[in-house]
Amino acid sequence: MSKQKKPILANKFVIGCARALYGKRYFSKKVQLVEDGTLSCIKTPCIIVANHCSFADVGGLAYAMYPNVANFVASQTQLVGKGVFLKIAGVLLKKQFTVDTSLIRDIKYVLSKGRNVVIFPEAKVSVVGTPNIVKPSIAKLIKMLKVPLVTVRFDGSYLHRPRWAKTKRFVPLVATAKVCVGQDEVGKLSADEIYSRMMENLAYDDYAYQLSNNIHIHDAKLVEGLESVLYKCPNCGSEFAMTSTGNTLTCKHCKSAVQMDSLGVLHGGKFAKVTDWYNWQTQCVAQEVEQGTYSFCGKFVAYKMTKNKFKQVGNATITHNGQGLHVQMQDTSLFFKVGAFYTLSFENNAIYLPTEDAVYKFVINTDVGCTTKMNVAVEQQSLILH
Repeated sequence: MSKQKKPILANKFVIGCARALYGKRYFSKKVQLVEDGTLSCIKTPCIIVANHCSFADVGGLAYAMYPNVANFVASQTQLVGKGVFLKIAGVLLKKQFTVDTSLIRDIKYVLSKGRNVVIFPEAKVSVVGTPNIVKPSIAKLIKMLKVPLVTVRFDGSYLHRPRWAKTKRFVPLVATAKVCVGQDEVGKLSADEIYSRMMENLAYDDYAYQLSNNIHIHDAKLVEGLESVLYKCPNCGSEFAMTSTGNTLTCKHCKSAVQMDSLGVLHGGKFAKVTDWYNWQTQCVAQEVEQGTYSFCGKFVAYKMTKNKFKQVGNATITHNGQGLHVQMQDTSLFFKVGAFYTLSFENNAIYLPTEDAVYKFVINTDVGCTTKMNVAVEQQSLILH
């Protein structure tokens, strides 16, 4: 039996070079990072948890905590196209939304060497600038590791680059770092108490932050791509029929339209807030799931992750219903029963599904927004099950 490889520790020289060559330019011309210096002074080792609204969070943490460095936990899919650099930087890879005992071992090793470990407990980029589901198991992990917990809340990161957006926007990005659980508390507090503290510190709403701080965003493509998240027309109820141009979302069926102003407020429709529109969609899906009427079937192009790239392996039909996710490919079929995931790894036009020996990516070019609805359905099914 081969000896288990130890993880590579975060390389201070490599991260320092990246910070000098790229970080200063990015955090002055692309986004203004505002932080009080706490991260660069924290004692090591510790676990740092942060909300995840865009990849500015990752760069912001690395930039702000220097000369401290950390090993970041990231999905295997992040290895694609960036393998060498991520390995040198000490990224700890895992399959999203699965139990990975080898990752726990790696985290323990990194901590034992005096390095910090950064975890984004939402496990994926925020959908609408508010928290995704965070499993309470993260608090159990903190308690087991017996090291201090530091929370970092980013405000403005989602506004800088929403997951659906086609452009980046220059906005102030504020990082608020707090020692959530000190070394003397981690053994005394219950997992529930740790979880409660963590969630309180990480609570955020980027559209509310925009309004309260009077942050105007002027962009020629202000809402282009938003239809992949706001996929259901509040006026006629049609799904996957929303289109976007400039600052306007329009339903192809009933022609109703809404405009977003520079403060992120919607005008001309039933909802003034993106979050309210999304919450209404969630309620609609929850009702379908509860009544047993939820079902979606779509044609996808399938890719299989091999080493550090995705290789196309043919077409796939995915059916999602009350039993779970059924994937039919030419030579392979997959089935993930309800509860296999508590949430879904997805992009505007793709979903990721991990198996024991592979990660698959399924891309769809029709029904814009269906991946968002599938994610909501997975979450609602999981809530009912548990």
